[in-house]
Amino acid sequence: MSRAQFSTSLFALLLFSGSAFAGGFALREQSTEGLGAAFAGVAAGGGGPSSMFWNPATMTQHADQGLLSESNVGLILPYSRATDGGPAPGVEVPGLDDSGNIGDFAVVPASYWLYGFNDQFVMGVSLNAPFGLTTNADNWFGSPHGDKSAAKTYTLTPSAAYKLSDEFSIGVGLQAQLMTVDITSRTPTGTKFLDVEGDDIGLGFTAGVLFEPSDATSIGIGFRSSVSHNLKGDGTVATFNGDIEASFKSPETVTFGIRHQFNDKFTILAGAEWANWSRFDELRIEDQTSGATVGLTVEDWKDSWFVSVGGEYAFDEKLTLRAGVAYEESPVGDLRTPRVPDNDRVWLSAGASYLFNEKTTISLAYSHVFMKDGDINLAAGGGLPSLSASFDQDIDLFSVSLTRDW
Repeated sequence: MSRAQFSTSLFALLLFSGSAFAGGFALREQSTEGLGAAFAGVAAGGGGPSSMFWNPATMTQHADQGLLSESNVGLILPYSRATDGGPAPGVEVPGLDDSGNIGDFAVVPASYWLYGFNDQFVMGVSLNAPFGLTTNADNWFGSPHGDKSAAKTYTLTPSAAYKLSDEFSIGVGLQAQLMTVDITSRTPTGTKFLDVEGDDIGLGFTAGVLFEPSDATSIGIGFRSSVSHNLKGDGTVATFNGDIEASFKSPETVTFGIRHQFNDKFTILAGAEWANWSRFDELRIEDQTSGATVGLTVEDWKDSWFVSVGGEYAFDEKLTLRAGVAYEESPVGDLRTPRVPDNDRVWLSAGASYLFNEKTTISLAYSHVFMKDGDINLAAGGGLPSLSASFDQDIDLFSVSLTRDW
């Protein structure tokens, strides 16, 4: 295997694992209440502590509650399968044309704790997995372009928020993020030619502003910075065995949310999010020992938008129902691979929260994500064959949370 082929395969695996399951490879499943309304209005708060993921200023909405916690568990069931793999459009290879479902199910935890010292100052901490997921294909014609991969992140974010006045609050947080990568690649018949592991810890920050002009309306804007990683580890291929390193920077995101309570029963929610995926203009891998560039790959990702609307209905004093719809742009352009068959999607969501007592709330949510087919047309190069395929794909999402006022 040539160094050029090695660098192309490694970059695709390191940076884009799991991208079939979310825009780019971000994981939105950080809140059960948020998922139930397609994440409409999450930056404006109004629910449990999980809004602090998008906007730390929302913590001041719980300033008078003392110690408050929220634990979420999300289950992602992706389906992404190509049944027409071959070297050219309309040319399939019998026995090797089916990728199988490359989407492995994943469990996404998200936990939040906050404490209100007084009616103005709140501190909190969250533990999330904001990027990642896994792919795992069968032996098929596209295996040299994409096989098994696992890329995960774990982010600890201590935060603080202060209520400047009855209307305005501000919040900030520090992200400490661990990223791990474990990947392989193989020929269509199953011979492994790449095996790489790497990890790194990077730092970033969050910030946000919350405006509450009345008891019925809240408007929030939150920012999550990029986190830079210099992934280091071991790489083993047919002609390369040694220490490697590769740079990765997550995209900055800006999230806007608004919620307005029309009456005692009905609340409307809306939101939008921008992600700076266009920072992926090139991908570079280096030999960790010599510092020499092993290979350079030009990418053509674009900034993406996520917009959503939703609503909540207070059925009675204990039960709240919610629903939402969203449209999400994929940051991946025409340069798709079996590891990145990502495309635009529509979210349909529903959920509910039940107040068991004055201390405990349980929430449930479900979303189905309709995705456009992921069409792939790759020319031969770097020792890899040409590939034509189309991935049929969708996602089912389930989530449950427990919120406790201590």
